[in-house]
Amino acid sequence: MSLKLRLILIINAVLLLILILGGILAIDTAKKNVRAEVASAEKLALYLFDIGVLNNPKYYSIESEFKPLNLQSLVHMRHLKIEFFNLEGKLVDSNVSETHTKAIDQAPNWFVNFMGLISEPWQLQRLPVEILGQAKGAIVITPDPSYEFGEIWNQFAGIFYLACAFFILTNILVAWIVFRALSPVEFILKALTELEAGNLKVKMPNLKTSELSAISVKFNNMVKTLSSSIEQNHQLSRKLIRIQEEERKSLARDLHDEFGQSLTAIHADAAVLKALANKEYPKIKPSVNAISDLSKHLMNLVGGMLNSLKLGVLHELGLEEALKDLLNTWQLRYPKINLHYQINLKGLPKINETISITSYRIIQECLTNITRHAKAKNVEIHINYVKKNKSIAMIDIEVIDDGVGFNKSHRDGFGLSGMRERINEIDGKIIIMSEQNQGVQFNIQLPITRKK
Repeated sequence: MSLKLRLILIINAVLLLILILGGILAIDTAKKNVRAEVASAEKLALYLFDIGVLNNPKYYSIESEFKPLNLQSLVHMRHLKIEFFNLEGKLVDSNVSETHTKAIDQAPNWFVNFMGLISEPWQLQRLPVEILGQAKGAIVITPDPSYEFGEIWNQFAGIFYLACAFFILTNILVAWIVFRALSPVEFILKALTELEAGNLKVKMPNLKTSELSAISVKFNNMVKTLSSSIEQNHQLSRKLIRIQEEERKSLARDLHDEFGQSLTAIHADAAVLKALANKEYPKIKPSVNAISDLSKHLMNLVGGMLNSLKLGVLHELGLEEALKDLLNTWQLRYPKINLHYQINLKGLPKINETISITSYRIIQECLTNITRHAKAKNVEIHINYVKKNKSIAMIDIEVIDDGVGFNKSHRDGFGLSGMRERINEIDGKIIIMSEQNQGVQFNIQLPITRKK
């Protein structure tokens, strides 16, 4: 759940709780007020009948079927239903009117039932009526809070609509404030995403709030420091690569001058001994043959090492033919692995030595990794010269195997780290796609012309 939604839900929950508590308090207060109103009206009615009808028996005549008590005059006592029943139980007079009924109908039944449910039961009052010692019937006073319920409902309806409007407006205001307050988070996330993608030129804008502004300043300083550190690492890596190439050349020179010449001399001496053994010393012929074969094998081995170290094949054959020679030699050395390659460098202009060496070393490192770690049965390699426009051209390399793969979250080994450094040195790009037991795919782009 997002922080924005969480804040809005929390604020809504608090508002809803306040509204519920306010509603409960209002209903409790209304319930008490209704009981007080009804009780007051009931006391007044009892007092009126006590001093009126019961204390002035000669004034009233109850013998006609009309309404001699004139209870309609008490219609203003809306909280009481006052009825007169004769001795036969027939209703003779009442203060209930159509206006009273309409007022009651203002409140919905469920609200009236709810208020009746939470209120204490009402007790009716029955007053016997005697005129000059003769019983004439009884006055029944029944508390009737329905009219009051109607008034309460009208008040509650107005308050409810007002509360809904307040709730909606508050939500709009809160949402606006929250989204406005957290909008800088989008800039922060965008900047972090750019940084994660390797964009060291990303810069976070100056944010308005002091806390977020401090984050912006710290982030920009961090990017500067990180960029400086990476540039220093690149410089060290470039220096290390140059030193490695110089050491390779020095080692190749020593192998050629020392081991190469010595092995050539041993092979020549073995040839002389072989001719002599054939004529005069046949017993040593097997040993001489072994020395000759071993010296020849060592000469071939040293020759392969010289080609690998010095990369003289690049100067002699050019990049395309040198790569073909590398791949063909590797295929002969590892015949159990099915290698399919395609090289198309047609139109490739003359490139500097660094790009040629980088291309060759990358293929070399990929083949080494496949040999040592992949346990692959099939390997595909595609090397193409791609010219996007007049100013952008590159060598595109794709290496795919069906081996055991590896977990990309693991730290790169020395070989992959060296490959990345070589590629970064010439502003290239590398994408590695791999999963456990799903093989590995390298997509590498080496620019011929650097972007300005």
